[in-house]
Amino acid sequence: MLPTAIVKPAHPRFAAPLALVAALLAGGVAHAGAAPLASLRITDVLGNQLQLGAAPAPTVLIFMSRTARAASATFARAVDERLLDRPIESVGIVDVRRYGGVLRRLATSYLVRSAKEARVSRRERRQARGVDASEGAIDRWHLVGDFDGSLFARFGVAAEPKEPLAFVVDAAGALHGPFLEVDKVVAAVAAGSVAPTPR
Repeated sequence: MLPTAIVKPAHPRFAAPLALVAALLAGGVAHAGAAPLASLRITDVLGNQLQLGAAPAPTVLIFMSRTARAASATFARAVDERLLDRPIESVGIVDVRRYGGVLRRLATSYLVRSAKEARVSRRERRQARGVDASEGAIDRWHLVGDFDGSLFARFGVAAEPKEPLAFVVDAAGALHGPFLEVDKVVAAVAAGSVAPTPR
């Protein structure tokens, strides 16, 4: 697990992407020849791992950028609110590939702190809605900083997309998307919540 740190005011060069993360938390087909989803393991900023295609319920992947930070915040929050009572895995992936060296260290510290604060907020919202607010339920939410662009490339998402977009990996491990509308994300989750029964 990455260590937390007290972060000083953001350097101007990465104030915008960090503002996007703060806003998000306050509230296509993969490339040919790419590794199958079953072998794709994602590690979030808190050190928790998720293997795509192996979860018993759908996984929602939301790709976000600083270019569309307001739209990304609105989209991610709307998806979360609509699916709050579903036992899904949710992964927010932020494009931070421009921030290497010491900037990466500071950005990572910020992401870690923000993720922890978001877990508290998510628990409170689930309690207010009367849905499962256990540690296990909270652990289904993940925040990932894509510093090398590998996840964006893996799903064929261009750098700094002009609007947020989502993919859904269903219970059978199939990839659906990209989706630009919240309703379509919710519909894909509903359709992919039950894996086909083997014959």
